[in-house]
Amino acid sequence: MSRLSKLSATLVATTALAVPLTVGPLSAASSATATRPAAPEPRCTLPAGLTELSGMASSTRHPGVFYAHNDSGNANQVLAIDCSGPTGRLKATFTLSGTTNTDWEGIAVGPDQNGLPSVHVGDIGDNLSSRTEISVHRFAEPDQLADATVSPTTFRFTYSDGKHDAESLLVDPTTRQLQVASKTIGAPGKVYKAPLPPQPGQVNTLTPAAEGPAWTTDGAYSPSGRSYVLRSGGPLGPNTAYVYNPSGTKLAEVALPNQAQGEAVTYADCTALLVGSENDNQIWRVPLPADATPGCQGVIHRSAHLRPVR
Repeated sequence: MSRLSKLSATLVATTALAVPLTVGPLSAASSATATRPAAPEPRCTLPAGLTELSGMASSTRHPGVFYAHNDSGNANQVLAIDCSGPTGRLKATFTLSGTTNTDWEGIAVGPDQNGLPSVHVGDIGDNLSSRTEISVHRFAEPDQLADATVSPTTFRFTYSDGKHDAESLLVDPTTRQLQVASKTIGAPGKVYKAPLPPQPGQVNTLTPAAEGPAWTTDGAYSPSGRSYVLRSGGPLGPNTAYVYNPSGTKLAEVALPNQAQGEAVTYADCTALLVGSENDNQIWRVPLPADATPGCQGVIHRSAHLRPVR
């Protein structure tokens, strides 16, 4: 988010009143069912170094750990945070060589074209819809958490239908397809899919595949691969998680904790989300209703879907 946008967000947020947690309404035309889940609960606090949290993604190799990054203008680094206890601990910092944090807005952990777990960092923010290209940097998820400089593979993208702002990067664990969800004000956004597989060294085209909510600030796929979530957040969108099946049919809307600038979401496990905000250090765990957890029976860990191609 740009500095001007952040200032506007702060001004609006300071005048907003906290509201009770509720499940957002669904349109009569929607086939989804609004279901009140169990109450969210504090999970961990962020350690120093994430003052502008802009994306988070759960590890597939290290239980209780998620990867996160800061917003535009900050270091070109991904931080590994242990959120298994009430106080989050910085486990490792990964510096992405040859990259610049132009506007890092999304991060996802998912399989590469060979099925190996990888961290994908989305330099996809475009507040003024002026960028001719956006990019995604990918590096192998490390076996051990220790500070390191990594050399990512970079993929360049344009949209088939013009320029868009975006803050949500997803990787389908089943198809291995990269997806980007646009961020719009007062109108539904879109989910765009990358070609399979995207090619480094050339510009790849993102094409629209499904509708998303307005003011989408982050997204993630379920460990089951049978659903994905897109979240909205203040000040210009409701603090709500929208859960869809892979074809884009909405399954549920789930209220999130009231956050003035909710920017991040990932799956804690197959039945709950982790959510965070750019301007506070509390990470929340949000249980999902049963209708938002298809295919979760028997799913223990995200890495079950990360297998090499045979």
